[in-house]
Amino acid sequence: MYRRFLWLLALVTLDLATGSAFSAEAETRLVDMAVKLADTKQFTVAIHMKYDVLQESGQVIEFGEVRTLQVSRPEYLRVDAQQSDGDSGGLIFDGKTITQFSDTHNVYTQIDRPGDIDGAIRYAVGELGVRFPLARMLVTSFPQEIRRLTTDIDFIERNTLGPVPTDHIAGRTDDLDYQIWIREDNFPTRIVLTYKNAPGQPQFRADFSNWDTVPSLKRGSFTFTPPHKSEKIPTLLPASSAITSNPTKGDAK
Repeated sequence: MYRRFLWLLALVTLDLATGSAFSAEAETRLVDMAVKLADTKQFTVAIHMKYDVLQESGQVIEFGEVRTLQVSRPEYLRVDAQQSDGDSGGLIFDGKTITQFSDTHNVYTQIDRPGDIDGAIRYAVGELGVRFPLARMLVTSFPQEIRRLTTDIDFIERNTLGPVPTDHIAGRTDDLDYQIWIREDNFPTRIVLTYKNAPGQPQFRADFSNWDTVPSLKRGSFTFTPPHKSEKIPTLLPASSAITSNPTKGDAK
């Protein structure tokens, strides 16, 4: 019996290592989570992020960031971010204008971009080069995109160690390996991304807390009022906002 167990264990390990696993149960849980995020009209959530950056010396260094998201579909989005080095800033979209601001440097920039959150995120990331970790999770096409990109997926376990039980799912795309822990109400509690094709295979880790789908959102939260003596800059500069890339730390999208 013991030898049979070892033989079966070896087969399971081989399947996972070669990426041959594709679980219908895992796919269902993943898609249900994506649909939940896409269909939820309003929510707030805090995201504690940590990401690896490969240094010139070859050492991998971890940096951190905390983001608070306020979402009111279809046209209102606010992201407030604070980095581990103390820099803070944010991004606001009010259905007409994308505003990025840096509390640290007291600067901001604005670009007219009428439309919905989906269009604003795609424009900010794709055209402006804004660093926006987990941006794909905020667009309503997320269920279709995650199914299209995922090549392998497996159900790992029912995790009972956290505040609430979660389903631990592992998947792969052409560019990265991902793990996600999903609550019974289909909201994620944790995500780990491994950039398998990047030097050093750096990871991005995010823990979600304080999900609220009936938040008391104030319209003023999505209206940007320039602080006293703040400077409006004409372009999106990497050093000007906690939302944009920091060349000394790297990207974690």
